[in-house]
Amino acid sequence: MISGRIVPSALLLFFFACGTAVLCRDATRETSAIAALQGTTTKVPLRSTERLPDAAGEAKVERKGGTTEVEVHLDAMKPASLFGGDYNTYVLWVVPPGGRAENLGELQLDGERAMLAASTDATSFALLVTAEPHFLVSAPSAFVVLENRPARQARGIRYQLLEGVYNFERSSLDDVKSAKGRVHTEVKQAFTAVRLAQRAGAAHFAPEELNEAQRALDETFDLWRRRVDRMEIAAQAHETIRLALAAQRLAEDRAFLGARVQMEGSGGGNGEAGGRNPRGQQ
Repeated sequence: MISGRIVPSALLLFFFACGTAVLCRDATRETSAIAALQGTTTKVPLRSTERLPDAAGEAKVERKGGTTEVEVHLDAMKPASLFGGDYNTYVLWVVPPGGRAENLGELQLDGERAMLAASTDATSFALLVTAEPHFLVSAPSAFVVLENRPARQARGIRYQLLEGVYNFERSSLDDVKSAKGRVHTEVKQAFTAVRLAQRAGAAHFAPEELNEAQRALDETFDLWRRRVDRMEIAAQAHETIRLALAAQRLAEDRAFLGARVQMEGSGGGNGEAGGRNPRGQQ
């Protein structure tokens, strides 16, 4: 067990005020739900936001059996890395009413365009595209660049976004140029994933896991310097991201556990009648 003594008091208060660091730092947006009806195909226009004003897109949604197939085509896109800071790529999400956002996969740019075919179990959901640090993120960032257009008489969906978590240099790509050719960001994603693990305190709370991710990152850099086949570099980068994300999550869990131990040890979590848990529920 992680000793509560090693958790700074400020961190302790932060965890118990928010439930978790991630859930605390959120914003909300609202759009309308897309209904995926059995045996029908629906084309859904995607509207751009102030983050990427010129972007355009369309999604084809088709329900087959127990699966909803989603095919998205985007145009007039610009590299997510131009936001600077932690941002490197784009991810497609579905958000069911009252549910958690589901990562459907990475949208890799080829010049100004991107395409992704994926599937979900959901039958009613919002669609959005966000800029992200890497392709394995589990919640959408506040950098929404495209979302389905609101439709009249359709059910509204409010969804949460991570805000104040990632660093950036630009809030909009309105005045930057598009890329030419395939945009490769795997190495930058791997580097950022390790950096996020470090920021989560993995050097203290998950040192072995962080060291494993760092070794994988060193191997990624070595392959990149030697200019080996891009598929090999991408595979190693993806493994690095997986390891770094595991270290980050473990560090966050252990930090929260340490904060809870310290709080209970100081009498703040003694389970007395009428007390509240960290999420604010009775």
